[in-house]
Amino acid sequence: MRRALLLFLFLAACAPQTTLETTDSGLVGRITDQVLISDHPHHVLMGHVLIAARGDEITRALVIQQRRDGVHRLRIREAWQSGRRLPYRSLDRRLGCIRGQCRDNAVGFISMSAAMLERAAQDGFSATLIGPEGAIEITVPPRIFAEALAPP
Repeated sequence: MRRALLLFLFLAACAPQTTLETTDSGLVGRITDQVLISDHPHHVLMGHVLIAARGDEITRALVIQQRRDGVHRLRIREAWQSGRRLPYRSLDRRLGCIRGQCRDNAVGFISMSAAMLERAAQDGFSATLIGPEGAIEITVPPRIFAEALAPP
């Protein structure tokens, strides 16, 4: 499914709509608007939610991007929430831009269960990202999770 997620991320970067369907691969999904999730003076992070399905496999993720600042690229290694390690994966920086009209670099994504996504649609989502640059707090509004779960 990771390959399918990367394909979906690539397609999402190219498409303006929020609902995607590829007939060749059988991949269908939904992508939310991009929102500000951290506004640290030295690194601004943006995020959007995607839900991708192929057959019975469903991937739900909060995708994290770094707004280009010309200074550095973040290298996040893990994500935590309330003392619990979250299922975080880094994305290859060569993946290129994701949404935001190519102003952002791919950083990574946090996989989310259906229950996590539903809870985030009610309460929002916060986590701490950890990398060589230190800890970065993110806060994601409930609106984009609700948008991801809304019927087409």
